Amino acid sequence: MTRIAPLTRPYPEALAPALDALTPEGGEAPMLFRIIGTSERAWQKFAGGSLLDKGPLPMRERELAIFRTAARIGAHYEWGMHAALFAERCDIDADQLEALAKKDAESAGWSDADAALIATVDILIDRRHLDDEEFARISAHFSSEQLLEIVQLVGFYQGVALIIGTFDIPPEPGTPPIPA
Repeated sequence: MTRIAPLTRPYPEALAPALDALTPEGGEAPMLFRIIGTSERAWQKFAGGSLLDKGPLPMRERELAIFRTAARIGAHYEWGMHAALFAERCDIDADQLEALAKKDAESAGWSDADAALIATVDILIDRRHLDDEEFARISAHFSSEQLLEIVQLVGFYQGVALIIGTFDIPPEPGTPPIPA
């Protein structure tokens, strides 16, 4: 049981359109959203910072950053949701997902750009700072606007993991865990 009772139908009028749009047919909106939605302010801030809309970073690279962040911090809820909703759409296969879950994900035969992205996520999680050489490596593949989005994704999903852990939100039914 979660530590905050999630919203149930009927959802509050201000949140109903957003939650209904995120609800699979015949199901409930994801538990994370129904818990955050218990505070309209928290929902607005969360939805405004999610970075799941079309942005400067292609969807595949966005998802690589999210998967690597989730794997590194043990965020099973987010891993499972993104594996279920985005992996196939982004041509991220089971072998790549397994590689992203491993400590040394960079050695999995990624392109130079993908390897730089994965290494950057690791460095941001470990040190929250890139040295000049590391910045030059990632900058060779991504624009300043894309780099800002990468950093924001890593930070945002660490925040999501804090919400999930604090309020004891279980993974959604049928979503896969981070590969062991």
